[in-house]
Amino acid sequence: MKILFLQDVRPTARAGDVKEVKNGFARNYLIPQGLGVQATEHELRRAAKLRQQADNRRLQEASEWQEVADALKEEKVRIEVRTGPTGRLYGSVTNTMIAAQLAIMTGRDIDRKGIQIPAPIRAVGDYKIPARLVEGVNATLRVEVVADDTSIELNKQFEEVSALIVEEDQNILDPSFEDVLAAAEAKIDAEASGESEESEASDSSDDDDTESDSEAPEDSEESAAEETAEKSE
Repeated sequence: MKILFLQDVRPTARAGDVKEVKNGFARNYLIPQGLGVQATEHELRRAAKLRQQADNRRLQEASEWQEVADALKEEKVRIEVRTGPTGRLYGSVTNTMIAAQLAIMTGRDIDRKGIQIPAPIRAVGDYKIPARLVEGVNATLRVEVVADDTSIELNKQFEEVSALIVEEDQNILDPSFEDVLAAAEAKIDAEASGESEESEASDSSDDDDTESDSEAPEDSEESAAEETAEKSE
């Protein structure tokens, strides 16, 4: 069925266009919604006027959106997200999130499909994102991704706990240079003391042997003298 579009129906057609569409689409949606009428000879005579009116609306709309695009050059689109201690996001920033924030900033509905994120955003930082606000009006958005208040507080607590754990580990596992030096000196002193005790013990044993040897001959001389006396008697 040929339909004369009375309003813009993106991306199908603009107001004033005459296009062939499926009967069900025309009867169940376009005509009941007032978006189009069957392209009869009478209605076709309206087409030129409708196109002119539609073009005027688009020019006005484009002018208004260009003002929005110019204003956004001086502003950042601030997106608050949940993050971990390293600044990594739990997920990623989406065009829906950016469109929602833009709607708050501009007071206008933003088509999220016009926001094309070149690569996934998974960390805090500043990003430049191209966007088509409406047909013929483009902008480069300055998107600032930051941690939300909850993440900031949790990450602060995590850093404090981590610092305490590291400090305790260093005290237990990493002795200072002075501690290592003192331990080494104590070991050397202990080894030297042990050698000295072994030397004294060896000297003492030698002295005992010498005394035993010197006493043995005297005993032999006394025995010989006693035998000589008995014979002379």
